[in-house]
Amino acid sequence: MKFLQILVLIVVFSACNNKKDIISDKYRSEIDVFFEAKMKERQDDYLQLVALHKLNSGNNTLGKSNINDLILNIESLPETIGSITIQGDSLSFNAKENIIVTSNNDSIITRIPLLLNEYGSSLKMHHNEIRWQVITRSGQHYLRVWYSKNPAVKTFKGFKKFDLNSDYILDGEFTYFDKEKSEVVKAKVDGKRSINFIGSVSFTYQDKTFSLDVSADGFTMVGDITNGDTTYGGGRYFYLDLPKESGLIKIDFNKLYNPPCAFSEFTTCLYPPRQNQLPFKILAGETINRF
Repeated sequence: MKFLQILVLIVVFSACNNKKDIISDKYRSEIDVFFEAKMKERQDDYLQLVALHKLNSGNNTLGKSNINDLILNIESLPETIGSITIQGDSLSFNAKENIIVTSNNDSIITRIPLLLNEYGSSLKMHHNEIRWQVITRSGQHYLRVWYSKNPAVKTFKGFKKFDLNSDYILDGEFTYFDKEKSEVVKAKVDGKRSINFIGSVSFTYQDKTFSLDVSADGFTMVGDITNGDTTYGGGRYFYLDLPKESGLIKIDFNKLYNPPCAFSEFTTCLYPPRQNQLPFKILAGETINRF
């Protein structure tokens, strides 16, 4: 009997040590690098957003003057930059005379048809410190505008995070669907949007089994009991490193991060579907509190 008690203590002690080893200095450094890269990504993209305008059929002029359909409150801009024209399924951009507008490869644009890619987005156009493109959400076209000198790039210092916790580093089983599953999920701006799920990951937490549907490239939306309290009300995101075939993967909720809607009003975030709402608290990853 005494031997069994000692054996149990050894097993428990070993398990505790293994848990502690997961949160090593190397792991902490990896998490720091991950969120530093996330911050740089935000500074280069979403923190530069200054406008999201719905486009109407016909001409949509843009510039800083109040005479424009799409007013951009940036003092350094010309009165009018140009116009986006929508005629049926056809979109085009016309630059105002003597206004230099360029594409990503620095080609000067005077008039150009706006061809939309598979996501409903056009090429990006540039004038001095701003860039813009047409995006599509649920069949409606919008103008999205970035401003490289937007004050938010410097004033936003990031979100506070929960302490790293090995309890939220879990083993999972990923299963690819035989066929991608299309589902309508809640979304900002257009209310609902269709998204494809390529598979699901199942895992055990506190002796109960749960699963999450996963999109392309491992993109996963997660809701939990902390949403609206200590974390963003619309849920959080993270990526899974997917295997080539169905099999074991690692789930790390310490990498949960807030969607762009948590820090910019000019975004069009997706929200976790019902099956990705977990009935427990995930005290890991980013919180809603800012530095």
